[in-house]
Amino acid sequence: MSNIILETGNYAEIPYFFDKTYVNLYSAEELCYCLAENAELLDQEIVSEKLARWLDEQCGLSQLAHALYSLVNQKGSPSAYVGTILEYVGLYSAEQVAHIETVIKNNAGLSSYEKQKAKADYMLQNKRYAIAIEQYAALFAQIPEEEIELRGKVKHNMGVANAKLFMFEHAAGEFMEAYRISGNSESLKQCLMARRMYSKDKEYIDFIAQNPNYHEISLQVERLIEQAKGQFDTTEENRMLFTLQVCKEEGSTTAGNTAPYYSEIEKITNSLKDAYRESVAR
Repeated sequence: MSNIILETGNYAEIPYFFDKTYVNLYSAEELCYCLAENAELLDQEIVSEKLARWLDEQCGLSQLAHALYSLVNQKGSPSAYVGTILEYVGLYSAEQVAHIETVIKNNAGLSSYEKQKAKADYMLQNKRYAIAIEQYAALFAQIPEEEIELRGKVKHNMGVANAKLFMFEHAAGEFMEAYRISGNSESLKQCLMARRMYSKDKEYIDFIAQNPNYHEISLQVERLIEQAKGQFDTTEENRMLFTLQVCKEEGSTTAGNTAPYYSEIEKITNSLKDAYRESVAR
């Protein structure tokens, strides 16, 4: 938050302590950033006269404060309260503000564990897989053992995040633990899918043979893999592989000139590296 440029109101002499994340805030921009980054954790407590007074007295934003005082008196919703602040300060676009308000509405009434899961889910959906894994792991350590359904969902999503990073062996372990916790057949199916991706054919067949109760789901997995192969034929990735093959074959027929082949390899590799960096960027 130290890199945020102050554009609205004053820099506070007395900070506002944001107890959801245990940080001190010194400006309206820092407040907006904190609200946006922790939207999944916000509830009715955010609709407070204390925060409105701080914006009024410390940041010099009387007009905004009066709008917030009104919402407090009317027992307004957390999404309306936060949306009013975000719109006034203008740190985020209208589309981003609408998304943040939606997140707050969707998480109304959730337990603290469910709110933390929603935050990790958001990271997963936005391809921030490494961060999602960290958040899921921290959350799983907190959830009581009697919360079987939630524990199973968290472990399942940890498997998804690992699979997205092509860490299939780790993914299989997370999916299997999710299945053991919840008994959800979808977790078992994804476990077998992940195992299919990293195991040699004989190893996978032996595993299924040793676990005959998995046989029916393993047939579903094979059907899904065949469908995926059919869909892959029409993808951009398959086009790139075909281009590589052509480049290699042309190089082998022109006195060993494989320059086009390696040039195409470099392009594809750089593209994949960029995509990977984006997925794990903090």
